[in-house]
Amino acid sequence: MVQNFKYLCILLAPFILMVIINETSRLFIKDKPFKYQRIIAMNSGNYDSEICTWACHNSTTNHCIPKHTRIIKEGFPFYDQINDFYWGIINFNSKKVKGKKVSNPRYYAAMNIVFLVVLWPLAMFFLLVNYLKLRAKFKTLSS
Repeated sequence: MVQNFKYLCILLAPFILMVIINETSRLFIKDKPFKYQRIIAMNSGNYDSEICTWACHNSTTNHCIPKHTRIIKEGFPFYDQINDFYWGIINFNSKKVKGKKVSNPRYYAAMNIVFLVVLWPLAMFFLLVNYLKLRAKFKTLSS
């Protein structure tokens, strides 16, 4: 029972921490929040060279990548794979409008939730729990 509670805490802690950090950060944001179809975001839509805003979302290749990407650039190990994975997720929920691919807002939010809120944390949770189990097994074998 204690072990299950420990694993439940490991699963929930990142989500609780994320909510606490987001809600604390909201207090310090001075710019007018970005609005899209009656939904009010936390960050502004202003173009800023120092921090990512909704301008990064709306202009990833023209603004965000040149201004904010400092580590994962050409020459970085697995750059092509990271790039393909990133743009694969973006293109997965995009559609063509007048010959140009644009994100479909209906699916974009859902895909963010599926990939970033469900699948990625669950994968990290299972990897961590598996590591903890293997570590405990190793400790009992070496004792």
